[in-house]
Amino acid sequence: MTEARQELAQKNKGVMIVSPPGSGKSVVIAEIARLTALKGNRILFFVHRRELTRQIEEAFINNGVDMSKVIIDTVQRVWNHIQSLEKPSLIIIDEAHHSKAKTYKKILEYWPDVPRLGFTATPWRMSGEGFTDEYSSMVEGPQVQWLIDHNRLAPYDYYAVPLGDFSKLASHGGQDYTGSSMNEYMETVAYGDLIGNWKKHAGGRQTICYTPTVATAREVVQRFQEAGISAAEADGKTPTAIRDEVMEGFKSGKYQVLVNCDLVSEGFNVPECSCVILLRPTKSLVLYLQQAMRCMRYQPDKRAIILDHVNNWGKFGLPNQDRDWTLKSRKRGKSREGGSEVSGIYQCSYCMGVFIRDENIVSETDEVKIIECPYCGEQFEIKNERKDKELGADDGMELKKIQGVTTKDFEFTVENVVKLSDCNTIPKLQEYAKQMNYKPGWVYYQAKARHLI
Repeated sequence: MTEARQELAQKNKGVMIVSPPGSGKSVVIAEIARLTALKGNRILFFVHRRELTRQIEEAFINNGVDMSKVIIDTVQRVWNHIQSLEKPSLIIIDEAHHSKAKTYKKILEYWPDVPRLGFTATPWRMSGEGFTDEYSSMVEGPQVQWLIDHNRLAPYDYYAVPLGDFSKLASHGGQDYTGSSMNEYMETVAYGDLIGNWKKHAGGRQTICYTPTVATAREVVQRFQEAGISAAEADGKTPTAIRDEVMEGFKSGKYQVLVNCDLVSEGFNVPECSCVILLRPTKSLVLYLQQAMRCMRYQPDKRAIILDHVNNWGKFGLPNQDRDWTLKSRKRGKSREGGSEVSGIYQCSYCMGVFIRDENIVSETDEVKIIECPYCGEQFEIKNERKDKELGADDGMELKKIQGVTTKDFEFTVENVVKLSDCNTIPKLQEYAKQMNYKPGWVYYQAKARHLI
């Protein structure tokens, strides 16, 4: 906060403040508003959704902000009434990665000399556009791992079990996947496996599930309810009264699973939520982090569960990887902006847990590393010459279990070795699993990923 004030004092026209999801932005914003109002200055705060305005209003009131000095509203309502508004002394924008949108720009151009603070967890746009027209300076808060280490965010376990046919997904012009292609993808999803994996890894937890369409959100709710699990759905078209009831019902524990289509991403704060299910494939780093980290609000002794059924980790890395943000434009289509090193991640072929390899090294020689899965404890041998190979969820893992196995178990002739790339049938997968000494469960998950069952 002090650094942001210093940047404004240096005549920067605007400062973007970057802080990860769940890191307490509302508290910081409220304190800035309180100090500004104490000096008799007026504050204009706006954001893109009504639900977020109510949340920040509660934060302002709880923090003792003089509300007579504050206007809090959605960006569209601010623009619609801008000529009747008193000129503010400070503009605060939440979810400021939306600042490139037309209505945001019109408001900022209406008051070009008013200092502005833009808060966001992800200064990133799929188009590759930068933010130098709106902000001349950036202040970065702590990285995600620091927040976990200092009890500001909850640690997490990450499991990735692909459930649908990703070949159905399509996009145009560097945009996110089309709604029609995501509908086709969802038609291939095995809902029984969705429920089964949730029961296995996260049964009993307050869970938010993200789906690509309203229709599939309703389908998922029905499947959970048929399994005897209390679930409800809310989306942008849900009547306000019903939507409010669903949200409050989830917060109170009436509903164990809240299913939504792109509604509960930015700003929704339910610390009791300790699991998210990602059924919404995306090419947006912003959407991925906002959704994946929604279960990481801190509570003592809490350990969150992220169930990724759409391989989003393979595009963007894991939530706690350090990211290098910038206000400058980037090359369009570089989905891995933000400094995520996907090549530093591995997936356990036994429990399907996804983790950062170098944090779990047991021993290392010039030729191999021995790593231990942090979730199930299995140990694997990884050849060092493959360390820079980028792996996705359906690349498979050419890892060898080493506990209780002699070196003779891995002595293959070139003629007898089965390559993972040739495993296009279940018998081939079984042969490969036997060769690598994998458990039978590996065959099942790999067969599902390849749509052989």
